Amino acid sequence: QVVSTQSTGSPNFSFFPHFHTMTSAPYDKNAVEALQRGVDHSMLELRNQMRRSVVDPIFIPRWDCSLRFQRELALERLRKVCDLKLFSVRDFTTDPRSIFAAHEVVSCSDPSTVTKMTVQFNLFGGTVLKLGTKKHHDLFLNDIDSLNKIGCFALTELGFGNNAIEMQTTAIYDRSSSEFIINTPNTLAQKYWITNSAIHATWSVVFAQLRIDDKEYGIHAFLCRIRDDQMRPMPGVTIEDMGHKFGCNGVDNGKLSFNNVRIPRDNLLNALSDVDEKGQFTSKLSSRRRRFLAVADQLLSGRICIAATALASCKMSLALAVRYSASRKAVGPTGLSDTPILDYQLQQRTLLPLIARTYALNFALRYVEDRYAKQTEKDAHEILIFCCAIKPLVSWHGCLTSNICRERCGGQGYLSCNRFGDIIAGTHAAVTAEGDNAVLMQKVTKELLTLVQNGKRELVSPERPEDKIPISGNIQWLKYLLSHRENKQLQDLALEFQHQLSSGKSIYQVWMKEESDRIQGVARSFGEHLAYETFSHFLKRFQGEKMGQALIKPVTLLCELYVLSCVHDDLGWYTSESVLTNAQTKEIRTRILQLIAEIAPYTIMLVDAFGIPHHQLAAPIGLDWEKFNSVDNRGEVDDLKLWSKL
Repeated sequence: QVVSTQSTGSPNFSFFPHFHTMTSAPYDKNAVEALQRGVDHSMLELRNQMRRSVVDPIFIPRWDCSLRFQRELALERLRKVCDLKLFSVRDFTTDPRSIFAAHEVVSCSDPSTVTKMTVQFNLFGGTVLKLGTKKHHDLFLNDIDSLNKIGCFALTELGFGNNAIEMQTTAIYDRSSSEFIINTPNTLAQKYWITNSAIHATWSVVFAQLRIDDKEYGIHAFLCRIRDDQMRPMPGVTIEDMGHKFGCNGVDNGKLSFNNVRIPRDNLLNALSDVDEKGQFTSKLSSRRRRFLAVADQLLSGRICIAATALASCKMSLALAVRYSASRKAVGPTGLSDTPILDYQLQQRTLLPLIARTYALNFALRYVEDRYAKQTEKDAHEILIFCCAIKPLVSWHGCLTSNICRERCGGQGYLSCNRFGDIIAGTHAAVTAEGDNAVLMQKVTKELLTLVQNGKRELVSPERPEDKIPISGNIQWLKYLLSHRENKQLQDLALEFQHQLSSGKSIYQVWMKEESDRIQGVARSFGEHLAYETFSHFLKRFQGEKMGQALIKPVTLLCELYVLSCVHDDLGWYTSESVLTNAQTKEIRTRILQLIAEIAPYTIMLVDAFGIPHHQLAAPIGLDWEKFNSVDNRGEVDDLKLWSKL
């Protein structure tokens, strides 16, 4: 056993004797724990129980192993997680934040395990829960929680990814037998990239075009058995293993095809639409498009799940890079190797803006999680926009952060046992899973434009502070810079569309071939402004946290660093639009360096507040890399005696 599991409170996150840089502030454990509570925000006990529970040796990373071993290991790890019984697929109807929290915690241990989990509980389980009725719930929900029924989610087709509404798989109703006949008409219609299908799933939610008497009723979801109890493919079901990928190889992705597979009429998930024995179709939704959006609704919560896993990747990368930077010594003023590289401005300038953005996106994600958990029909459209924005921003940040942190750890970061390869591959998967990021950003901008056109969104920026007022440390400037950019870009795009359409151009021409950059920019500005607002709201709450006093100032400065980094990354727009003068852009560059210098002494505490225990870091560079290299380790950390020493 690596850490004590006796306490029911917060785990002890003093992972190893802290390597303090020469300029570190005194370590305040109470302040770190207070900040961690704010970062976690909800489901605190669940998060801490899960962090303690994944100390089981099965979660120790293994690297030099076969594809088959990786897949079975990911499944056994998922069984361990499910055996805890800390969350249930039914939580989607009570408080889905338990499932979001579980995704973030499990992701720190293994990207493959959390990928299998998100399909089992969110995509497969959540769809059965929301689109199914009592007969389906009674047969499936308990077995989904226990993994007695492992499922997959067959939506994407080889030829129809983002345009899934045009999928070609069919479900034809046969009155004579009261069955649906599932069929894959061609190669492009095969279900593709289906997680859990290649090896472990026995059931699938299959999405298909419902047809009765040659009349089309749109896409519906059907429960289809794909393997029998001996794990042999069911008659008419073809399952093909997609094989090795450049990451997440514990995930068994497969291709599914159906050759006139018959399923009972009761296997239609019929909470919204139904077909009676005589073939009479009824639906609560009037159009085929509305039916498709309803049956694919679980993709929204899936985007929150993926954002949670990507956020964990950011935190893991930064925790590893900071710990290594605080302990790896290089040349100092005397010429000796006596100075931690975290003391170098090069290292600080690279890592601290990433930490600032990670905090900002953390609070944005917590806000989206809260809104999703408490949503009503009235705010469903707004939550749609949030879900489509948060996944791209966090997963793109995960890609950037993991790559830069790997680089800042030098050759050590290239060893598999130091985890960056796994993290990088996981974040790349997140970029295109459950919606290509760039396409989701198009969706965000489209929905924002719709609100503007319908008069439901006002484009009013805060008043611009006078030029004589310094930007540095000024809240009014921070609010103005991100709010004005969002509103101005959205307004300009709306006017440009109006102009282009009035000149005779088609929406398709303007949207797909002429304004792509501005469409992406509007969505990014919206998301970055949301992250600032949620960060600001957190700061107001944290001001009253007595135990966190030692970190109030650096976290406040971190928020300012986030805003000015966003502005710095988009200085071309700010200067071309005459929002900032040349003098002000120079002031921003100078202020960023000042902020980094002021925050730097607190860096270790800021990453410790991510709350990742050492058995989840599970990488020598985040623990004691010198001791790890004192023996012939084969690049593995699976020796329990060595592990206990780290």
